[in-house]
Amino acid sequence: MTIFVAQHARRADTEATAQAVLGDLERRVTSEASFVVLPENVFACGDGTEVLPTRQSERYLERLAALAHSRGAYVLTGSWAQERADGPAQVARLLGPDGSVRAEVTRPVLADGTTGTGDDFPVVETEFGQVGVLLGPDFWLVEPPRIECLAGAELLLVAGSLDAHAKDAQRAAVWGIATLNTVAVAFAGALSPTCAGGSAVAMPEGFVAEAGTDDGVFEAEWDLDRIRHLREPDLRFQETLWFGLWARRPDLYTSLVDAPGPKSGHAHAGRGV
Repeated sequence: MTIFVAQHARRADTEATAQAVLGDLERRVTSEASFVVLPENVFACGDGTEVLPTRQSERYLERLAALAHSRGAYVLTGSWAQERADGPAQVARLLGPDGSVRAEVTRPVLADGTTGTGDDFPVVETEFGQVGVLLGPDFWLVEPPRIECLAGAELLLVAGSLDAHAKDAQRAAVWGIATLNTVAVAFAGALSPTCAGGSAVAMPEGFVAEAGTDDGVFEAEWDLDRIRHLREPDLRFQETLWFGLWARRPDLYTSLVDAPGPKSGHAHAGRGV
């Protein structure tokens, strides 16, 4: 199965960025695509977070829905800021091959311009396996990817960004999350002076493909059967060590929940802009 991941440098204005991203996707994504993944703040310009007017947002969403329908692929739209009743919010959607919205993740835009975290983590059943959808800072916390994997996710689609000042640690974390959760990860990263690109597709054993700081669309193959094989019970660890990372001990949960430490609902590792 083939995953296409978009990573584009921000242009002078939102419309220019959108035309670069959408035009490149329409040229590069083939009918071989199973999934297409776009980053957080995908249509932003410069270093900021723009709240898109409703009509502009609808136009971009229509083009992404047409892409999903024409290629028969699932498209994680990336996120962009929209005005909601309780203030601006980043909104990401997973579109199905018919162009309809299969899942939506909404997170508040905080006072400092960063994206807040949440407590809803959708997992969608597709003909290409069970897929978890994650936005921005949720991905960098331990619990959200694990929750989605325990709910059955075999592939995590992530609209995110790497902080330019912590890119090496966060790049390592993309692979680490794939390893510790025995899951494939398709991470689309924003590219700007403060966001370091780093889009990648990772399997538990390592990276399948990485974009670095290149501008454009790249593709990678991933193996659903491999993920399912690594998750098979193997208590003697003769076939694979991965089951030990995937296995659970619910009897220890009380110790985890009762452990002292910060319990902030808005912890985040990257600026998300």
